[in-house]
Amino acid sequence: MPPAHRKPRTLALAVAAGILLLIAVVAASGIGNPLHDFSPYHRRAAVVVVCGVLGLAIVAALLLRPSPARPQRLGWMASVVSLLCVLATAFVWVAVGTGHSLDSAPGLRVNTAEEAKAALAEHGYGKRKPVRTGLMIETMEFTGNNNVRLTGYFWQHLPAGADVDRPNVEFPDAVDGGVGEEFYRDATPEGQVIGWRLKTTLRQAFDHTHYPLDNQAVWLKMWPRETGTVLVPDFSAYPPWDPDQKLGVYPDIVGGDWNTQFTTFSLTEGTERTNYGRPAYSLEGNDAELTFSIGVGRQYLSPLLNRLVPLLVIALLVFGSLFVVTTDSDRRSLSGFSTWAVIGFCGSMMLVVSVQHSTLRNETSADGVVYAEYFYFILYLVIGLVALNVIEHTSKKRFPLVDWRGNAAARLLYWPVITTLLLVATVFGLLL
Repeated sequence: MPPAHRKPRTLALAVAAGILLLIAVVAASGIGNPLHDFSPYHRRAAVVVVCGVLGLAIVAALLLRPSPARPQRLGWMASVVSLLCVLATAFVWVAVGTGHSLDSAPGLRVNTAEEAKAALAEHGYGKRKPVRTGLMIETMEFTGNNNVRLTGYFWQHLPAGADVDRPNVEFPDAVDGGVGEEFYRDATPEGQVIGWRLKTTLRQAFDHTHYPLDNQAVWLKMWPRETGTVLVPDFSAYPPWDPDQKLGVYPDIVGGDWNTQFTTFSLTEGTERTNYGRPAYSLEGNDAELTFSIGVGRQYLSPLLNRLVPLLVIALLVFGSLFVVTTDSDRRSLSGFSTWAVIGFCGSMMLVVSVQHSTLRNETSADGVVYAEYFYFILYLVIGLVALNVIEHTSKKRFPLVDWRGNAAARLLYWPVITTLLLVATVFGLLL
């Protein structure tokens, strides 16, 4: 391109890069700490990632000035684009996998006894007798995609002298277990406090859309068994409540592949639309419930590597097959290249990927597409394109771009295409 025409184009690209990077900086300034409460900023983070990668890619193009006449510069440009996409994807992984949101806890969150009293009065439960209720979770284990087992301790403040065999509580989401044997009974100035062992399995519809970077909230819903009463958190049994302090669970809680992120009490109303034959309750079923929520995040590094490492090996093998594709008859005989050999190789790789994909579907049992499936979709597409590339090199009708420098275009585009598709899938799958 003549210098006279190159200068306006360079200036336009420089202005575009500056605008994109400025948008990324402005959007990033409003995110705060991406490793804490990240979910409210997902769309803003998408703007940061997309504008940042595009802006830096344009800057790299202006500095490297790649062109067909300088294939080495094209190689450097392909490496820069691939690296930018990988770094942006890794940033989203860490932010989404580490961050959490209290919005996953149902109902109205309360942190003090005064807040709980005001919330009950606002919803018409102020005249009911409050029963202070507390718990301490010792272990937590996901026994299935929708089941979680909790063990620990449960206590209630009850009137003095009351002969209590069972606590004033029901766990509507429990599929087995519940409150076990009495653990202690102590007198208090207001009456008595009785503690029981807790061992129950809850069934809950967890959302695995972001697997393996998903965060969940385990809800322990509690109903009062006695009419005219309402369960309230026993905040006097804990230090000043802060969800990030993870009160109500043991500091070294055994949670399997999950890390505890927050704990909170909340007040909710039922939606059963029946009073279970009890006239004192509403037919709409919107009676007061006390919910203890435990926010957990999956330890994503291990499942992420378990998925990515085998796929990366397959991607490297498929990339290597591009180096044996040639139109030179001498090189064909030397490398043993044949159309059916490469297509057969691509088919075998496709079969391996599909088996791993099926294993993922069985593990998650998700109704829709989970994020990790995009890894397999991308590899399906890339393997298919490599097979088409082989067919083109042995067909009578050739495309100059595909045949440029002995299949160099496919080798240059291979990793930028994979990493760009991965970034696009990450932005749409995790942020939008």
